[in-house]
Parts: sequence; C-alpha cells; structure tokens
Amino acid sequence: MSTYVLRYFPIKARAEVARLLLLASGDKFTNVIPEWPEEKDNQPLGQLPVLIETLEDGTEFELSDSIAIEKYLARKSGLLVKSGPMDTAREDQLSSQIKDVIDMHIAHMYAPEDSREFIEAQYRSKAEAFVKYHEKILAENGSNGHYFGSKTTYMDIALFAFITGIRQPGENAIEGCADYFSKRNAPGLNKVYETVQTSSIAAPYVATLK
Repeated sequence: MSTYVLRYFPIKARAEVARLLLLASGDKFTNVIPEWPEEKDNQPLGQLPVLIETLEDGTEFELSDSIAIEKYLARKSGLLVKSGPMDTAREDQLSSQIKDVIDMHIAHMYAPEDSREFIEAQYRSKAEAFVKYHEKILAENGSNGHYFGSKTTYMDIALFAFITGIRQPGENAIEGCADYFSKRNAPGLNKVYETVQTSSIAAPYVATLK
C-alpha cells in the first residue's frame, strides 16, 4: 500500500479535495506545512500543493498542481466520471471553474489594498456566472444532488470541498463571498453539498471539521 505526503499551507483552499480523498481512501498520509518562502525552491514548480507518493517498493512519485493531484487520487479511487468523453470534458471544465474562483480568493487575500476592489468586482461577476451555469448543469441531471448520474463522483466532492472552504473565509476574505453559494441563491449546489456531506466517502473528512 502506498503512503503519501501532502504539502500545503494551513488554509482550506487548493488542497482540500486531495485531503478529503486521502482520508476517504484510508491510506496513510502526512500533512506537511513547508516554511515559506524559504522552501519555495524545493517544490517542483515553486508552488503548492505537492503530493509525494511512496510505493511499497520505495519508489517515489511526486506530483504538483491541485487539479492534477485531485484527479490522480480520484482516478485511483474510481471516482472520475465514466460515462464517456463528453462527460469527462465537462468534468474537467467544471472543476477548473472551481479552481478559478478559489484562485480569486487567494489573490484577494494577498493583494495590495488598492487592488482589492477590482478583484472583488471580478469575483462578483465570476461567482454569478458560476452559480447560473452550475445550477443549469445540475438541473439537467435531475437536481438529484449529483453532477453526473446518481452516484457521488469527483465533481460532487470538489464542489463540497469548495463550499466548505468558502463558508470558513480567512483573513482578508472577500466580504459576502459565501452569499452567492447560499441555499437560497444556489439550491442545486447546496443539494450536492448536503449529499456529499452525509456520504460515507466524506465522513472521515467531515469528522475533522468538528
């Protein structure tokens, strides 16, 4: 059985899906918070998250980029959509849209004060478009708490982790950032959230939030 090291900052952002999937798998893993920026040059692309897998024979596999890490772990757990190339492309599109919104939050956290208003305006536009589009996709699947079919897949998990994080905004967060994703404004998204929250897949991760 493989063991893992997950390197990331002590915030709920780009590594939460990976953390959830690792907990769900039952595989042994260690969270490591690198000293930053001192250890920046030690990372494959000078950025986080980074996943390091050690196989039983001692071979190490190192992977950078949050989406690549998520999809690698989801594939190993059989959670990627299997209904054909169109749905696979849609899955890629939807997960990238989540990453776009997360990236705006992170940009706002570390931006100079005089540029935050511009980021906030961009965020409002992107969040509104996100909700409108994702609600449409979920309605086309019957508003059943899943993006694809009737079983929990990677995309459902990605959405759950995203909403979990956005409801716990950190310092310098965009004011009202979670309102766009409330049950009133995004009922379909919240049905996915609630479906995953009560699933056996998410149970180990949910337990860490209490």
